[in-house]
Amino acid sequence: MKRIEINPVSRIEGHAKVAIFLNEKGEVENAFFQATEFRGYEKLLVNMPMEEVPRVVSTICGICRAIHFIAALKALDQVYGVEATETARIIREILIHTHIIEDHILILLALSLPDFISPENRSIFGVIKKIGEENARNILRRRGYAVKIIEMLGGKHLHPVSAIPGGWTKRVEEDERSKIESYAKEIVQLGNQIVEMTETAIIENSELLEDESLRFELKSLGTVDRRRRMCFYHGNQIVVDEKGREVLRFTGKEYSDVIEERVVKWNYSKIPYLKDLANDIFVVGSLARINVTSKLSTPFASEAIERLFEFVNEHPLSKLPLYHWCRAIETLFAAEKLYELSQEEELTSPDISVEVRDVIGEGVGIVEAPRGTLIHHYITDSRGIVRDANIISPTTMNMNAINETVKRVASLGKINEDTLNKIEISIRFFDPCIACATHSLDGKLPLRFEIYKEGRLIKRL
Repeated sequence: MKRIEINPVSRIEGHAKVAIFLNEKGEVENAFFQATEFRGYEKLLVNMPMEEVPRVVSTICGICRAIHFIAALKALDQVYGVEATETARIIREILIHTHIIEDHILILLALSLPDFISPENRSIFGVIKKIGEENARNILRRRGYAVKIIEMLGGKHLHPVSAIPGGWTKRVEEDERSKIESYAKEIVQLGNQIVEMTETAIIENSELLEDESLRFELKSLGTVDRRRRMCFYHGNQIVVDEKGREVLRFTGKEYSDVIEERVVKWNYSKIPYLKDLANDIFVVGSLARINVTSKLSTPFASEAIERLFEFVNEHPLSKLPLYHWCRAIETLFAAEKLYELSQEEELTSPDISVEVRDVIGEGVGIVEAPRGTLIHHYITDSRGIVRDANIISPTTMNMNAINETVKRVASLGKINEDTLNKIEISIRFFDPCIACATHSLDGKLPLRFEIYKEGRLIKRL
């Protein structure tokens, strides 16, 4: 049996490869998307004081830092049996929306859109050449405002440190609120610019939308508020089927009744599935969130989603290239929400913390990360020391769908350079973050040693 590898997969976060196995006739017999790095955070967190966990898990990934921080912080509230004050909630929501903005911009500009805007170059430099240096500078400058907001609220440029049960460590002063509002105005302009740029890129490459190997009718998981509108910080998690009908709903600890994880030998990432449904493959992320609900509470993003549906004439969405379009719409939605939150009267209130008394001993924090639904679950002893931790990241949830997509694309034609490029493009629709996704059952990392003498391989271990 012959094996062909794409190693590493380019323009994704973290380390992964694709292994394609051919039979004697040269036909694809199997294909795998494999995370090749090991992250042991679930074990590292055991015996750690729970109040330190949000700061530590923010280091899981330099890109996804703030979102892990907030998910763990919500779990921390529950471990200590407290609810965040209204002011703390607003600050946390600002941090989430800002994080989604700066993350989506990075992913679209540097990783995803080169496949569409600059296929001959396939890099951020090709994108900059096509859209113009001045335009690119404006995009990066406005994205920089989102980074400044995270630093202002989180206390550090990269990994936030402002976590306390039920609150926040630092009050937002009026001059800071004013800055956030000013930045938010410009970021809304950035959101409109990104939507226009992404819309154009997808429409000009609409042949990918007609490619049947990139069409999947799958179940979608996302978070909605009481009016079933898109939200990132709080709400219920729902699953809709291929027709858009709600089939499951859960919140908090109920997730363990709905989602189970398999361990497979060929991947450091576990493979989640839906316990009660025959078709256990599901997706999370931008496309899934819009499948769960097309209702957005902001004007510009609502107009953008109407243009999307008018162009594709389908709902739920099943064409994987639309992940990028949905990502752009979410950027605009998050920018508008950021502007709304910056004007909240309670934002500058000194009421940023609550009194902590008893340790309840268990907490589940669920938020919407840029790549999809993120779950943090912790069990502690009576002193608040972590005894068990479970983190299910969006990329982990998408791993099954990514793997099936790779198999489908690989199986529909000859394995040549064009096919290998198309496989990588199909992986980037999901925007996988391997650092967030990988776990190991036994905690061991296999290493391969090659011993050379004078340029000749002597031994391999």
